[in-house]
Amino acid sequence: MGGEKQKLDKDGQPSDGSFYPADTQKLETYKNASQHLSNFQTPVLIHADNPHERLYVACFDGTGNDKYKDPEHATNVAKVSDQIKKLSNEANSRIVSGYVPGPGTQDNFVPRTLDGMTGRTYDQRTEEMYKQFITQAKVWRQEDPKAEIRVAETGFSRGADQVPGFARIVQERGIQDPSGAQYTRDSQGQITHVEYTKPPLVTPGQTAQAVGLFDPVGTGDPVKYHDRRLPPSVISGFQINADDERRGLFKSDRIIKPGETADGRFLAVNVAGAHSDVGGSYLRDGLAIRSNNLMTDYLNGLSDKPYLQKQAEPTDPRLNVVHRSEQSMLLYKFYPKIDRTGPGGYNDLLVPKNQIGRVGDAYHAEPRNEALSNQFERQKVKIGALPAPQQAPAAAANDLSSRLDNMLAAGQSGDRAAFRTGTQALANSDAARAMQTEAAATINRQAQTQQQAPSQPSQQPTQQQPPAVGSGPQR
Repeated sequence: MGGEKQKLDKDGQPSDGSFYPADTQKLETYKNASQHLSNFQTPVLIHADNPHERLYVACFDGTGNDKYKDPEHATNVAKVSDQIKKLSNEANSRIVSGYVPGPGTQDNFVPRTLDGMTGRTYDQRTEEMYKQFITQAKVWRQEDPKAEIRVAETGFSRGADQVPGFARIVQERGIQDPSGAQYTRDSQGQITHVEYTKPPLVTPGQTAQAVGLFDPVGTGDPVKYHDRRLPPSVISGFQINADDERRGLFKSDRIIKPGETADGRFLAVNVAGAHSDVGGSYLRDGLAIRSNNLMTDYLNGLSDKPYLQKQAEPTDPRLNVVHRSEQSMLLYKFYPKIDRTGPGGYNDLLVPKNQIGRVGDAYHAEPRNEALSNQFERQKVKIGALPAPQQAPAAAANDLSSRLDNMLAAGQSGDRAAFRTGTQALANSDAARAMQTEAAATINRQAQTQQQAPSQPSQQPTQQQPPAVGSGPQR
């Protein structure tokens, strides 16, 4: 948890489970995804110069993820929520976020464990978010009776699977008046039933929505019991899938199918990394930062002016790693592994099995409400500029030593791919360039000293060369 002292590995970075370097090919998947995203068009849900427009960003966290209880391992969803909260507090109350922790985050051990295994609180968490949403909508309407309210939802893991459930509630209920809501709660304080006694603020089906999904996984109750088709009022969506997740319990849930839909409504991309490399929470977070930057560009595309800040993408290979999530727990080590590109690695069916034949298309989103969609202009997603990466002084001081240690370990273990990646990264590092510069300066000083020395028997000075970088293990 956040208060624990972090253990460090030999390379000076946090101990973060088993992992291997993300090579150039892995990192290239993020550049390719960004290129696809740059050609994708999004509806503009909010304009800076329209004082009546409002955007609510609903953030659903993943299983076991709670930014309040464990801020050190905050996910990308939590970071989006926090950015918007800071924005709404400081300058722009027209964009507001709501946040619901992920399944399996209760204080009590038994409910926490059962929920973590099954995702059984799906309904309670979507209801909690809807309550937050209509409460904020009421505030907006009191401030401005002409307020035009739109919704963007983002989620990670089972939280991403809760996004369609919440979107369907907004579709079916519209925006209800919270002052007329009567709630029933269980012993854990979670909503089990609600009745609305006043007319809605906005009628059903008329609230435009857009979704951004970090590697949806619906293991347990979400897949078994819930309709996860995006409803007609969801007029745009973006999904990021983790290519390197191997755990059999973490099949990809294809709420949005890979690629761009023919009508330009949805886009899904595949990138390198395990489940939480895409959704965040690891401390070696080079891939998570890149994934979050993709989502930031998409969410910014819903506005005519960007409102979220991107993060610097680290060049340090100690941070750019793919985690072996299948080795993180004994259960995962022995559970069957999957290939997410094959039929056994993903879910295509978006409704419970007993609903097949009872709904139109059980494998895709419901048809878009074109009348609603046509109310919004489109724009290509702009890929925002990246801040320059910063290296901590302590890390810089130990940079060369740690890189050499990693290369030596890779060479001794026979991990050729890791050794090759390490040598390439070292050759291009600031530490290597500094070493070469210093060596060259030393040679020049020695040459000048010998030229200025008193006449002695002719002797050719020995020419020293900078140490070869990237040519083999340094022993």
